[in-house]
Amino acid sequence: MNLPTGYYLQNRKYQLLHVVGQGGFGITYKGILYTEVKGPLGKIKTEVPISIKEYFFKDYCYRVADTYAVGVHSETGKQLFDKFREKLIKEAKILSDVHHLHIVNVLDVFEENNTAYIAMEYIEGHSLKDMLEKEGILPEGKVLKYIHQIGQALQFVHDKNILHLDIKPSNILIDKNDNARLIDFGVSKRYDVENKETSTTMLTLSKGFASIEQYDNEGTQVFSPCPDIYSLGATMYNLLTGKIPTESILRATRPLKNPSERNPDITLKTEEVILKAMQINPTDRFQTISEMMEALDMPPVEDIIKKDDISRELSDKNNDDITLLYSPLKQTMEPDDEQTVVNHSPQLSKQAPQKKKKKKTWIIALICIFALIGSSVALLIENNDSVTDPIELPPEISDNEGSNPSQSTTNESLQTNGTTVEPMNNHRETAPSVSSGGGDIQQPEVGVQQGENPEEENLESLELTPEERENQYEALLASGKQKMNQADFAGAAEDFNKAKELKLTEEVVRLSIANEEKAEERRVADRKTLYEEKMTFGNFRIVRKKSTGKYGAIDDKGEEKIPCRYLSVDIADEGRAFEREDKLFDIYNTSGVLVKSDVMY
Repeated sequence: MNLPTGYYLQNRKYQLLHVVGQGGFGITYKGILYTEVKGPLGKIKTEVPISIKEYFFKDYCYRVADTYAVGVHSETGKQLFDKFREKLIKEAKILSDVHHLHIVNVLDVFEENNTAYIAMEYIEGHSLKDMLEKEGILPEGKVLKYIHQIGQALQFVHDKNILHLDIKPSNILIDKNDNARLIDFGVSKRYDVENKETSTTMLTLSKGFASIEQYDNEGTQVFSPCPDIYSLGATMYNLLTGKIPTESILRATRPLKNPSERNPDITLKTEEVILKAMQINPTDRFQTISEMMEALDMPPVEDIIKKDDISRELSDKNNDDITLLYSPLKQTMEPDDEQTVVNHSPQLSKQAPQKKKKKKTWIIALICIFALIGSSVALLIENNDSVTDPIELPPEISDNEGSNPSQSTTNESLQTNGTTVEPMNNHRETAPSVSSGGGDIQQPEVGVQQGENPEEENLESLELTPEERENQYEALLASGKQKMNQADFAGAAEDFNKAKELKLTEEVVRLSIANEEKAEERRVADRKTLYEEKMTFGNFRIVRKKSTGKYGAIDDKGEEKIPCRYLSVDIADEGRAFEREDKLFDIYNTSGVLVKSDVMY
């Protein structure tokens, strides 16, 4: 399935070294960029380590043996494959326009082998989620440092009318210099100067980190920093408490605990910022990232807590010992998969010592026994690949508001000596989930705090029997079809997404695609009702906007290509002359391009 070691892309511009991670939505390779650097002695050939991500939807794709091209098994699979390939290219194009110290850099995006590739800078480090799981609750000074860095990155993209829409610890990398880097713009949205959405992706959610307006695809059609502000506050909550916050859509019945109830060391000012950022009503939150950053106390550099032994070991290791490559290719297709790929060294696999509570001797003995068992199992499978897919947690754990990953070794993978060992019991294969219009909801990351109240456990923790699963699947399909016929496309998408979590079939994929297409048709129709169509102009329609009485032109999707700000329209030699308020004219050609301005008639 994978491209072979040493494989060249783009006429030998890139060479693949080895696979570092793969999931339902793609394959990530470590590679080399062959380039030339100009210096005082002329051009010098050099090799630059990079990350290359190949779009490969494993449930629908196959590799053609003699050409290495990517093929798709069925027509339904081809529709799905093409949709997400466009999504991948769109993400890369957004990132290629966004260059910031605290944002991962895209070097290139190209199509080859009948699929898409993204070449990105190679980042050595680990995610905040990984740090949280290894070290426990992070010190407030360290969190504030990282949040200020990510805040700078977010303010930068917001100034460009881009929303990230998936801020969470697993999408923040800490590089070898202990600086935070924002990754994964796969569900981001770009808006034009009038704050209208110009790029769309199928709605994707991360439980506990998504604002309530993200549960409705109408909620993010107009630019507002508020969704990212909510997610940044939720990220702070998670890092400082070790718990995934209650989902925004459930907080009416399950109120959010104050951060200080989970971690009494959190300062009052930081708690106030978190709670304001996470207000359900967007108007009650901070209205800009800068406003949120100003409300936080940024500790002096000398007071920021330095990395502990685990983090220092990570920075000191050679690139081949510990590497992290950001990989959004599998971002929403597998709810239990991570969006970053980490090749753990033995040091990183060890549990960091807990400083909050003293452990009794008998507990320490049990931990040692489990460690010995894990080491023995790892030795038995020593010949396995050292890079494995991220841990897949059973729904009863991953659906919790956040449970302690060290409480039961039977419900999670053991990581020892760089090898991941999946337990034989309680493991369930999770099919990739296809996001579509109404919200593909990711399983939340697992927290690290101990001693949770059993009443907070998710009600869906019990396993369904095959018959119950099939009945629920059929009921969700029937409900989704009915809602789609009633033009409740968001509700239909929600039902289809739930059905896909139970069983991924071609039928539910077809229904999801059809529902998204119908939803888009409705959005187009709604946009067109805002205008009176006058005449055809190239591929556009000259229109008069009902609310203002001004003239312009729209495309077949109802989007303004010539802004509706003109008093009248007349014929011109090179196209159409649009009269301005100052009685001068702007001349547009049939491609909607302004070719002359300040023209007198």
